[in-house]
Amino acid sequence: MSTVMPDSASVLSSLAAAADAARQAYMTALQANPGQDLSPLYAKEMAAMNAWSGATAKALGPNPTVKAAQADLDTATNGVRGDLATVKSVAAWVTRLDNLVQLAVKVAGYFV
Repeated sequence: MSTVMPDSASVLSSLAAAADAARQAYMTALQANPGQDLSPLYAKEMAAMNAWSGATAKALGPNPTVKAAQADLDTATNGVRGDLATVKSVAAWVTRLDNLVQLAVKVAGYFV
Protein backbone atom coordinates (compact mmCIF):
# COMPACT_ATOMS: atom_id res chain seq x y z
CA MET A 1 0.00 0.00 0.00
CA SER A 2 1.35 3.38 -0.97
CA THR A 3 1.91 5.88 1.81
CA VAL A 4 1.63 8.88 -0.50
CA MET A 5 -0.93 11.25 0.94
CA PRO A 6 -3.66 12.60 -1.34
CA ASP A 7 -3.97 16.36 -1.37
CA SER A 8 -6.80 18.25 0.32
CA ALA A 9 -8.47 19.15 -2.97
CA SER A 10 -8.66 15.49 -4.00
CA VAL A 11 -10.19 14.41 -0.69
CA LEU A 12 -12.62 17.34 -0.66
CA SER A 13 -13.63 16.38 -4.20
CA SER A 14 -14.43 12.86 -2.98
CA LEU A 15 -16.54 14.28 -0.15
CA ALA A 16 -18.37 16.61 -2.56
CA ALA A 17 -19.04 13.69 -4.92
CA ALA A 18 -20.46 11.65 -2.04
CA ALA A 19 -22.76 14.53 -1.05
CA ASP A 20 -23.88 14.86 -4.66
CA ALA A 21 -24.55 11.13 -4.95
CA ALA A 22 -26.61 11.28 -1.74
CA ARG A 23 -28.60 14.17 -3.22
CA GLN A 24 -29.17 12.25 -6.44
CA ALA A 25 -30.33 9.20 -4.46
CA TYR A 26 -32.77 11.33 -2.46
CA MET A 27 -34.18 12.94 -5.60
CA THR A 28 -34.48 9.53 -7.30
CA ALA A 29 -36.31 8.08 -4.30
CA LEU A 30 -38.55 11.15 -4.14
CA GLN A 31 -39.56 10.63 -7.75
CA ALA A 32 -40.09 6.87 -7.32
CA ASN A 33 -42.03 7.17 -4.04
CA PRO A 34 -44.35 10.18 -4.20
CA GLY A 35 -46.07 10.94 -0.93
CA GLN A 36 -43.90 8.57 1.12
CA ASP A 37 -42.05 9.81 4.21
CA LEU A 38 -38.49 10.27 3.02
CA SER A 39 -37.22 12.09 6.11
CA PRO A 40 -34.70 9.34 7.01
CA LEU A 41 -33.27 9.55 3.51
CA TYR A 42 -33.20 13.34 3.64
CA ALA A 43 -31.32 13.15 6.95
CA LYS A 44 -28.67 10.96 5.27
CA GLU A 45 -28.39 13.44 2.42
CA MET A 46 -27.86 16.28 4.87
CA ALA A 47 -25.29 14.26 6.85
CA ALA A 48 -23.26 13.68 3.68
CA MET A 49 -23.48 17.39 2.87
CA ASN A 50 -22.39 18.30 6.41
CA ALA A 51 -19.37 15.97 6.20
CA TRP A 52 -18.23 17.79 3.06
CA SER A 53 -19.03 21.32 4.19
CA GLY A 54 -17.46 20.80 7.61
CA ALA A 55 -14.19 19.71 6.04
CA THR A 56 -13.92 22.63 3.61
CA ALA A 57 -12.67 25.10 6.23
CA LYS A 58 -10.09 22.72 7.70
CA ALA A 59 -6.70 21.34 6.72
CA LEU A 60 -6.09 17.70 5.86
CA GLY A 61 -4.22 16.08 8.71
CA PRO A 62 -1.10 13.97 8.10
CA ASN A 63 -2.66 10.52 8.45
CA PRO A 64 -1.50 7.88 5.96
CA THR A 65 -4.78 5.93 6.23
CA VAL A 66 -6.71 8.74 4.54
CA LYS A 67 -5.84 7.34 1.10
CA ALA A 68 -7.54 3.99 1.80
CA ALA A 69 -10.54 5.72 3.40
CA GLN A 70 -10.85 7.98 0.36
CA ALA A 71 -10.75 4.94 -1.95
CA ASP A 72 -13.53 3.28 0.09
CA LEU A 73 -15.62 6.45 -0.09
CA ASP A 74 -15.12 6.73 -3.86
CA THR A 75 -16.17 3.10 -4.30
CA ALA A 76 -19.34 3.64 -2.25
CA THR A 77 -20.11 6.87 -4.13
CA ASN A 78 -19.77 5.14 -7.49
CA GLY A 79 -21.95 2.29 -6.21
CA VAL A 80 -24.74 4.68 -5.25
CA ARG A 81 -24.53 6.46 -8.59
CA GLY A 82 -24.53 3.13 -10.42
CA ASP A 83 -27.72 2.08 -8.64
CA LEU A 84 -29.74 5.26 -9.24
CA ALA A 85 -31.79 3.65 -12.00
CA THR A 86 -32.41 0.35 -10.24
CA VAL A 87 -33.03 0.93 -6.52
CA LYS A 88 -36.60 2.03 -5.83
CA SER A 89 -37.06 1.07 -2.18
CA VAL A 90 -36.62 3.85 0.36
CA ALA A 91 -35.34 1.33 2.91
CA ALA A 92 -32.66 0.18 0.46
CA TRP A 93 -31.61 3.77 -0.16
CA VAL A 94 -31.43 4.51 3.56
CA THR A 95 -29.12 1.52 4.02
CA ARG A 96 -26.93 2.50 1.05
CA LEU A 97 -26.69 6.12 2.16
CA ASP A 98 -26.00 5.12 5.75
CA ASN A 99 -22.87 3.34 4.53
CA LEU A 100 -21.94 6.33 2.34
CA VAL A 101 -22.40 8.77 5.23
CA GLN A 102 -20.33 6.64 7.60
CA LEU A 103 -17.48 6.65 5.09
CA ALA A 104 -17.86 10.38 4.43
CA VAL A 105 -17.76 11.16 8.15
CA LYS A 106 -14.66 8.99 8.49
CA VAL A 107 -12.92 10.78 5.63
CA ALA A 108 -14.01 14.21 6.89
CA GLY A 109 -12.51 13.31 10.26
CA TYR A 110 -9.05 13.48 8.69
CA PHE A 111 -9.49 17.24 8.37
CA VAL A 112 -8.36 19.07 11.49
